[in-house]
Amino acid sequence: MATWTDLKSQGMERFGEVGAWAFNEWKMLNDTFFNGENKPGAIIWGKTPQGKSLGYYHVSENLIYLDKNLMRPFYPTNDFKWGIRHLNKRIAGDVLLHEMIHQRVNQTGGWVGETSHNNERFVDEVNRIARLLGMDIKAKVIKQKRTQDKPIWHVEPGYLTLKELSDFPYSSRSYNYYYKQQ
Repeated sequence: MATWTDLKSQGMERFGEVGAWAFNEWKMLNDTFFNGENKPGAIIWGKTPQGKSLGYYHVSENLIYLDKNLMRPFYPTNDFKWGIRHLNKRIAGDVLLHEMIHQRVNQTGGWVGETSHNNERFVDEVNRIARLLGMDIKAKVIKQKRTQDKPIWHVEPGYLTLKELSDFPYSSRSYNYYYKQQ
């Protein structure tokens, strides 16, 4: 099994400064939120397998994808070159943290439930990490109910919606959080 140092070195070879940043951020998040217990895996910058999300955790390969769009500049520029100077580290860090929640759930027994977001283990991690982040939010598994013979997703008042669960923690941050000086 590759060590964190080996994987970081490979990430730097393939992705330069952003590769190094991703592994350093992963290690800091792992130590801070998971007691250093997540097992390191590769971090790839590119298109996610579904092509429509900013991050993805590949369960069978212990691989995290981070979308290159995390490095788009937030202001017009004529000299855009893909790289660390355009990385919004707060957004990228939250995307990485989200994928690490999936990593944690997978590496400690997997999930059983409706989706990889709408299950007890993921929801428990969201609640635990939200407290550590100082967020005043609550999450619980969202159940279907029948209304006029149609199934609907019923979200109890005061709890995260399925979309907010799927986009935690960035769905629970203020817009200004991402645009403060980094």
